[in-house]
Amino acid sequence: MPTPAMLPDDTTGWTLDPVRAALVVLNLQRRFVRALDQEGAPIHQLLTNTCRLMSAARAAGVPVIHSVPVRERGAALHVRQPGAPADGGGEAFAEEVEPRIGDAVLTARKHSAFARTRLDSRLRDLKRDQVVIAGLVARVGVMMTAADAWAQDLEPFVVADAVADHSAGGHEFALEWVADTCGAVTSTEGVVEIFTPAASTAEAV
Repeated sequence: MPTPAMLPDDTTGWTLDPVRAALVVLNLQRRFVRALDQEGAPIHQLLTNTCRLMSAARAAGVPVIHSVPVRERGAALHVRQPGAPADGGGEAFAEEVEPRIGDAVLTARKHSAFARTRLDSRLRDLKRDQVVIAGLVARVGVMMTAADAWAQDLEPFVVADAVADHSAGGHEFALEWVADTCGAVTSTEGVVEIFTPAASTAEAV
């Protein structure tokens, strides 16, 4: 996983705000997690960091929204799955990041979480114009979701150490591309630090 010192420079000037943000978690179903784990991706860190993000978001009152692909798309997510078992368990979420009551789960028809879903309207209803993006796969779903968010006048923040790809090079490319074109790249620690004061304020109220 990239360290904060390895992140591309921010050119957006945006400031993440828990009152404006929603956390969007992409494609963390067991079949995709298993496939990337077999390829040597840093899945343990991905799940640990995403779990931290989800906990901090819930405590701060930041909406948590999960996006999953329709079942028939399978390998079109660009997760190679040779010999993957055809069991129903693959459709379940990885245990560490299972949705909880209050979370939303949307089914996307394309790589982007905005593709033929209610994500944009849901964000508007919640008065959220920033999206914090975590999950799989960095060069596919993460990039396209960030680009779609930017195209709809939202501010995407990709969490560098809470996304993964098939290779370190692919992971790095995705982060550089987002930073160059449509969004900000941040770290789990940075997001959690911003969300935690908001959680303390909410508890005091």
